[in-house]
Order: sequence, then structure tokens, then C-alpha cells
Amino acid sequence: MRRKRLEINKKIIKLVVISFIGILVLSGCSSVQPQNSGDFQDNKKVDILGTLIKLTKNQSGEILGSILVEGEKGSKPYDQASIKVTQKTKIYEKSADKVVNSNFDSLQENLRVEVRFNGPVAESYPVQATADEIIVLKDEQIDTRPSIGKIHLGDSQSQVNEILGTVFKEEYFAEPGHFPESWNKRTYEQGISVIVGKDSGQVLELETTSAQFPTNKGSKTGDMAKGVFDNYGSDYKQFESRHGDGKVAGFYELGDGQIIIFDLDKDDNSLLNQAIKTDSKVKMIRLTRADFLD
Repeated sequence: MRRKRLEINKKIIKLVVISFIGILVLSGCSSVQPQNSGDFQDNKKVDILGTLIKLTKNQSGEILGSILVEGEKGSKPYDQASIKVTQKTKIYEKSADKVVNSNFDSLQENLRVEVRFNGPVAESYPVQATADEIIVLKDEQIDTRPSIGKIHLGDSQSQVNEILGTVFKEEYFAEPGHFPESWNKRTYEQGISVIVGKDSGQVLELETTSAQFPTNKGSKTGDMAKGVFDNYGSDYKQFESRHGDGKVAGFYELGDGQIIIFDLDKDDNSLLNQAIKTDSKVKMIRLTRADFLD
């Protein structure tokens, strides 16, 4: 009888040990757990995935500031959102092997982020919401090159086609003018035109009159001139006239010979902004090279 009890006890102990080992194995096979990440949950629905293209910080108060996030065009549920960041917003940095807590001061433009909203969403365009969580995707590379509507100087015709499609009106100019080669001007109904070199097949210049095509820093036509000038003036030098007239309002040197121009009156047949008022708005944006200016 005693021997039978001993055998039963041994079996029970063996089952307990096997169960414990099984739990350890399953734990080892599970996905990497967040480190120092509070109550981060990776299985919640993401409201927008995209690039943080504009960041505004408040001096004090419950609202820390706001971010403008742009996703892939047409992505669901939202492809662009203006988002308030509050004291209650949880901010994380996520990489391949860990998730850690972060803060509002660590946010900067051109970061790839996921955002989950909290509360009602104002269905304007872009939508307006309050962030519950912001997750900075540390492993994703960001293209910080100057662009309009994600088109850059030097892009190929096929790259332009991927973004704008193949429906456009085209004019050919045999005389190079201020460009280094003959060129084709493609005009799209969406409100953007692209100049492509005939021999190089590359984008030499582009301009837009449509808010559908923001710059890589989030500025677009229809924006107040002061906000746009502040946005670019904080990072770039203002272009200086070659004719000794000093700095040119709305012209910014982007590096590598590139220049961006914000025209406040596209109907005056001049890129120069003469009378800038407090309510002046951007009417046209051009991305070109300083060498191509008269």
C-alpha cells in the first residue's frame, strides 16, 4: 500500500515538473515583451500610420502641443490627421527588440509614427483628434529630401508616374532656356506640373497650386504665409537676391543647390512677394534649383 502511494506521488511530481518546463518553453517562444513601457498594448487598433510632418509645441498647460501626421494617400481609416498631444498622451519608442517609454520633447519632424486616438474625431480634412498613444517607429527610415507631393528633384519619369499617374498634358520645349537641356512640361489636372529633362528623364522642377500636394515639411497652398515662413525660416537660410536687393521673402535655400519658393500672388506674373499682409496665404509652391533662377 505504501509502495503504491509512493508511486502515485512520484507521478504527480513528474507531471508538475513537466508542466513547469512547458510553461518555461512557451514563455521563451513568445514575442519580445515591452521594456519599461508602462501599459503599452500592441494589439490595439492604429488610427493613423505615417510621417510626422509638422510639430507645434505649447509653452504650458494640459495640451503639450500638436502634430500633423501624413500617411499613404487613401490609407484607412485616415491618411492625414492633425492631432493634439496632452499630458495624458502616452508616448513610446518601438524597435525590433523592445518598446520603451518616451516623451513629447523627443518628438521631431520626419519621424515615422503610429497614433491611436482618444475621444471624438472631427471629420474635417485633415481629421482632428486627440492622441491616446503615439508610437515612434525607430527602425523605419525617413526620407527627408525636399519634395512636393513626395516628388523630388532628380526623380525619374516612372517614379512620377507611380505618384501622379499617366494622365497629363505635355508640352515640349526644344530650347533649354535656363535649364541644362531640352525639356517636357507635364501638367496634371490635380493642380501640379512637373518639368522633366528630355535627355536625363529626371525631374528638373515642379510646382503646385493645390493643397493636395504638401511639401515634406507639411506646408501647402492655402496656408498662412507667416506660418509657412516660420516653418522654413527656422531650418533654412532665406535666399539672397543676385541683384543686391537683399533677402527674398518666401525663397529658402534647402541645400545641394535646391531652393523652394512660396508665391503669395500667382496672378501677378512674378515670383517676388511685394506686399505681404498678415492674412496673406500661399498660392503656389515651386521646388527648383538656384541655378535655374533668372
